[in-house]
Amino acid sequence: MRRALRGSSRRRCLPLLLLLTQEFALGTGAASVNRRDLSDPSTGGKDLYQVQDSDRYCKMCPAGTYVAEHCEVPNGTSKCLPCNKSEYIEYPNAFHRCLGCQTCREDQVELSPCRADRNTQCACKPGSFCSPDHSCEMCQKCRPRCPQGEVELASCTPHSDRQCGPPTGTSSGLSIAWIVIISLVVVGVVILFVVFLCTCHCRRSSGDGRDLSGKSCSVVDYLVRQLPCSQRGGLGTQDNIHNEEVSRDQLLGLNSGSVTPRAPELEATPRTSYTDVKPRRKLVPVQEEDPVKLLRRCFYIFAEKVPLNDWKRYGRALDLLENEIAFAMNEPSTQESFYQMLNTWQNKQGMNASVNTLLETLHEINLSGIAEDIASKLVQRGLFQYEAS
Repeated sequence: MRRALRGSSRRRCLPLLLLLTQEFALGTGAASVNRRDLSDPSTGGKDLYQVQDSDRYCKMCPAGTYVAEHCEVPNGTSKCLPCNKSEYIEYPNAFHRCLGCQTCREDQVELSPCRADRNTQCACKPGSFCSPDHSCEMCQKCRPRCPQGEVELASCTPHSDRQCGPPTGTSSGLSIAWIVIISLVVVGVVILFVVFLCTCHCRRSSGDGRDLSGKSCSVVDYLVRQLPCSQRGGLGTQDNIHNEEVSRDQLLGLNSGSVTPRAPELEATPRTSYTDVKPRRKLVPVQEEDPVKLLRRCFYIFAEKVPLNDWKRYGRALDLLENEIAFAMNEPSTQESFYQMLNTWQNKQGMNASVNTLLETLHEINLSGIAEDIASKLVQRGLFQYEAS
C-alpha cells in the first residue's frame, strides 16, 4: 500500500518537476524589462522596454509573440515572431522565448487547449475541487452528501466544496428578525442614556453660577471618544482630535483673555497609544561601494530567508508583472529564480531600489519576523548598519 501511494505521488509531481527544470534561454543580451510611465510623453502612450546595457527603448511584442531582434532606433518596433506550438505568452513582453504550455494533471480535465496568447485551462474533474485561494497540488474530493439535519446550500464545483447548513425556514427567518430588532432597541437605549447623562451634567454645571462650559464640552468629548466607533481611526484620528482640542482651547483663550482650563480627569489620562508603535530603524550602507552591486549581494540572503511558498506573493507586492515573475521562476535553481526576480525589480526601480523597500514589503505581507532576521544578518555581515536616530 505504501509503495503504491509513493508511486502515485511521484506521478503527480512529475509534471511539476518537468516544468521547473524546463530550459529557458535568457541570454546575456536579454532585454531588461523596464515599463516606463505611461504618462511620459516620450513614450507615446506605448509599453516600452529598455535594451540591456543600452539607453535605447523599444516597443514590447504583443501577446503570443516574442522578441527576435531589438529595434534599431529609439522607441522603434522590435522584430516579433509568433510562439511555437505548445508555447505561449499572455501579455506584452520583451522575452526572447515563449513559455511552455501547462499540461493538465491526471485528476484534472482540460477546459480549453493552449494557444499562443493563453495557457492551457485546466479544472478539477466532476466530484472534486481545488480552492483558488490555496496552492493546488492535487484536487480534493467533494463531500458526497450533507450531514443529517443540514441541507445543501451550494453544490460542488471545481473551485469549491459542497456547502451545507441548517434549513432556512420561516421560524429561523423570524428569529433573525427578532435578533436585529432587539439589537437596535438596545443600541438606542444606550445612546439615550449617554445623552441623558451629558444633559444632566451640563444643567448641574450651569446651576452652580460658574462658567464651566469649556469643562462640560470637554467631558462630552471625552465620553464620545470612549465609544468604540471613535477609536477606529487609529493614531491619525487621535492626533486630529488632540489638534482640534488644542486649537479650540487657544481660541477660547483669545476670546476670554485667558486659557480655559481643561478637565483634570482628561489631563490625567495617559496617552499610551503613542508609545505602542515603534518606528522601524532603516539600514544604511557601511562600505563605500556601488549601491547597485551592494544591493545585489543581499538578494541571496533574501532567497534563504523568504519561504518558497511566499515568493510569488512577494513579487506581486513589489509590483512585478505576472510575466516577469513567471519568467524568473523558470530558472532551474530555486535560489537563482528568486535572485532573477529581485534583479528584475531592481532594473525597473533603477536608483530608487533600496534594501529598506524590500524589508518594508515583507512587513506589508505579514512577514515581519523574516524581515527582522534579514536586517540582523545584513548588519552582522557588515554590509549595512542601523541608521542613527
